[in-house]
Amino acid sequence: MSFNTKILGGIHLFRTALRAVPYAAYCSTIALFLNPRKAQDFFHQVLNSLDLQKPDSNLKTVSISDLFPDDSSEPIIKGKYHIYKSSDTRLLSELASLAHIMHVLKPKIVFEIGTFVGRTTRLFALNTLESTKIFTLDLPAELVPHQIGEAYHNTPEEKNITQLYGDSRTFDYSEWHGKCDFVWVDACHDYPFVVSDTENAMKLCKPGGWIGWHDYRHTAWWSGVTRTVRQMRHKFKDLHFLQGTTIALLRKP
Repeated sequence: MSFNTKILGGIHLFRTALRAVPYAAYCSTIALFLNPRKAQDFFHQVLNSLDLQKPDSNLKTVSISDLFPDDSSEPIIKGKYHIYKSSDTRLLSELASLAHIMHVLKPKIVFEIGTFVGRTTRLFALNTLESTKIFTLDLPAELVPHQIGEAYHNTPEEKNITQLYGDSRTFDYSEWHGKCDFVWVDACHDYPFVVSDTENAMKLCKPGGWIGWHDYRHTAWWSGVTRTVRQMRHKFKDLHFLQGTTIALLRKP
């Protein structure tokens, strides 16, 4: 590295610090009282960035290629991801990882708890076999502000998808007990809901199948997902954090 490059790098670092340090100081002090939402957003952005980079201290941190080795996999990601949807799954690393998992597992039955607009639902259908059946559960349409499953409506993949409606805590899952190869938990993230959804996921998943949780964030101890998953870590050895994502995975014994 030349002397001039070092000088330019130092100037850039100094200018960045001039912008970042006052902003961080404001969000960490005055904004806590004058603009708590702004402070919360700042902290979440910092913690979210750390979540995607740091290994987890509670779960086994693994890469997707270590957990599901397959060099031939080419994930398919289609959809209107240029249109922002709050709270949807949109990180490329997460979408590609889920698609890769579908390619490797070749599941016969996938059960998704929490449809939202259906982008992940379509992703599952795009990356599985023609014979794969995707079941996805969300609240009745009149109880939610979004259009359930709009991302897969009128697509070729819709034929493999069955939309189910009901409260995930009281829904009758018995028809699918012990039959699912992959269960995706991504509904309400409040602790009692995640506990209930996890218990149902365990019943749905067949031995040797996989369960995944979205929004496992190891710096966000207040998250219902994080709390629920961590409580399971001593019971299950095959519980993993997928580095570069907010996904936790368990292979059911």
